[in-house]
Amino acid sequence: MYVSSEYRYGPRINLRATVMFESRDDGNFHYGTIYNFSDDGMYCGSDFALKPGTAITIRLDKQPFKYASRIYLGEIMRCEEVEGDNNSHLYGLGIKIIKAI
Repeated sequence: MYVSSEYRYGPRINLRATVMFESRDDGNFHYGTIYNFSDDGMYCGSDFALKPGTAITIRLDKQPFKYASRIYLGEIMRCEEVEGDNNSHLYGLGIKIIKAI
């Protein structure tokens, strides 16, 4: 199994789309932007911090590729503050995809 220096199992597809995160624990939801996508994860920006381990439902406004789902179950793996003036979101979220719906 291939693992890159960034601990990824597959190539990432660059994508810029609106995404909605819904906590499966309490039903709260937030909007953000997806920046890249692979078969096992995605990286998104958000104005809200979501704790690692949080189970979420992810809804994309457009598919990453033609036959991909637009709804996924996932888990927040990391949440980091994003620094710099050019960032449109306060937090970067690393998300593990559990399964497509």
